[in-house]
Parts: sequence; C-alpha cells; structure tokens
Amino acid sequence: MMKIQVEEAGDEVILAVEGRLAGAFVPVLENSWRTARAKYAARKISLDLKDVTCVDRAGRYLLQLMHSQGVGFKRMGLSTQDVLDQLMEQPGCSQ
Repeated sequence: MMKIQVEEAGDEVILAVEGRLAGAFVPVLENSWRTARAKYAARKISLDLKDVTCVDRAGRYLLQLMHSQGVGFKRMGLSTQDVLDQLMEQPGCSQ
C-alpha cells in the first residue's frame, strides 16, 4: 500500500510518500509527479520519503528518473537514504 499527499510550501510542492514504492504503486507515484509538474510548472517539486518502507527495482528507476528531472529528496529513513546513495553513485547521475 502507498499513500501520497501533496503539500504546497511557498515556491515548492512536496509529494509526501508513505508505504511501499514497489510493484503496482510505482506508476501511482509517477502519475502524481507528472500531474504535479503540469499543475505547478513554476514550482520546485520535492519528495518527502521519510515514511517509505520499501523500494524495489522499478521504484529505484523512477527515483533516478525524477532526480534527473530536478526533483529533490528530503526526510528519508536510513534504508531509503541507502537506496538513494546507491542511485547517485551510478554513472550518469549528478548530485
């Protein structure tokens, strides 16, 4: 299960993700992100990943794609921070 809340904070839009970023839930986050990009085109988009409990291969791919498109990450648990650290170490990823 996964839940996404959209929060507006000044010039930033934060997608707060809770639960599993895996399997059928990955496209749900992708759709939310793309909708937020269209609706809030002038604002920076960030992900709050504090309450993410699991990230599978598809979730990792989506996070990498989002990062390459300028999405910022904030408030991560240790396991999610580990996943992001690994993604950022891959060739072609800039921090």
